[in-house]
Amino acid sequence: MLNIKNNIAIKVEGLSKKYALGKKNTELKISDKIKELFKQKKHITKSEKEFFALKNIDFEIYKGETIGIIGRNGAGKSTLLKVLSRITEPSEGRIILNGTVASVLEVGMGFHPELTGRENVFLSGAMLGIPKSKITEKFDDIVEFAGMQRFIDTAVKHYSSGMYVRLAFSVVVNIEADILLFDEVLSVGDYSFQMKCYDKITKLANSNKTIVIVSHNNNDILRLCSKVMILNKGHLTDFGNTSMVMKYFEQSISESPAINEKEEKNNKEISIKEYNFENTLKKEWTDISEAPGDEKIKIRKVFIENETRKGDTKIFTSDKFSINFEYEKFYDNDYYDIGFIFSNMNYMFLGNHFGNSDQNMEDFKLKGTYNVKAVIEEKFFNNTIVSLGFGVYRNNGTVVCFDANTLHIKIENHKAEEIHGLSSVDQNFPVPLKPKNMKWEIKKLK
Repeated sequence: MLNIKNNIAIKVEGLSKKYALGKKNTELKISDKIKELFKQKKHITKSEKEFFALKNIDFEIYKGETIGIIGRNGAGKSTLLKVLSRITEPSEGRIILNGTVASVLEVGMGFHPELTGRENVFLSGAMLGIPKSKITEKFDDIVEFAGMQRFIDTAVKHYSSGMYVRLAFSVVVNIEADILLFDEVLSVGDYSFQMKCYDKITKLANSNKTIVIVSHNNNDILRLCSKVMILNKGHLTDFGNTSMVMKYFEQSISESPAINEKEEKNNKEISIKEYNFENTLKKEWTDISEAPGDEKIKIRKVFIENETRKGDTKIFTSDKFSINFEYEKFYDNDYYDIGFIFSNMNYMFLGNHFGNSDQNMEDFKLKGTYNVKAVIEEKFFNNTIVSLGFGVYRNNGTVVCFDANTLHIKIENHKAEEIHGLSSVDQNFPVPLKPKNMKWEIKKLK
């Protein structure tokens, strides 16, 4: 057995999980089975029959860390948690867990549908290796946290998916396991329960528990986690502080990087290639039939322009930049309000500006081609990536069109800004907005 340091909670070496593809259908009718005998068989190689959900993964997680796992669908996130939970055995490699493990994975996993909530609490505890006396001691806390007092003696087959997760989550966070694994549990339940979950996970992290969270919600990852693990097609591509979420967001915008055998042999840790955001600062519709709008107006172009350094396609936090909309009006009289909306990862809206109708629109009622421009002042955004959407309103009322995801803007700290002191908060807890010129006051009260 390997010697591991006392402060390591999870150690993974050479972990792979392989599945067999093309499994025969055993439910064919007899007549169909006879036909199958006379069919010409296609030769399938061994490699075509195998699929690696996880491939040659190595990492260490220390006690007290809260780790987020992110990646696209099919990246291997849930498979990794199942392997860590000992629900699925690895095909290759080894896992060392330094402490007791509890997990909330698929909805209802570990619950028997015919048993009541009360019975399933004790069943779950037994499956996790928790003595009955310990579950009895914690039972009231479990039920109260889940808010399931009225339904605890109801068979769980009558529970909603939210009720399932509330009770399962409550069991896991109240039994005081050393390592806690969660798979997409924070997206289930009402807002008040989600806030309870955030608070509970924070308290557990502060009490030196090791927590691993799989989530598609990047804001949850930023809010709760100290480090981020990025999976792509079964490979661990990056593992670092939460600024890696921006790197993943770049990957999500771009095409998924190719991973082939040559790359795998030459570079064990395959990194995400940097995405070129110069191509996302402009969108133009040359075919008017495809352009957003209707028979009276068409948006021909939306683009971002650096106002501080004309012609530069990079945007730094110290730059002013403009948002430009070029549109064509085909009739007189109507006027149009064109506004924009910013969102960050996971489509959380940051703010909007609707829009240009504070101008004297009487001057812009004639048909023709127009450009609407709005300037964003310097040091409004932090080092971040934001998406830009826009909306068009006719005569300050009728919605003509709306697109929430038109352009993507990467706003970076200039090297000179980094030299002059980028705080650890900026580096380790990336947030999209950082307004300048906030007025602070300090007063001595006593």
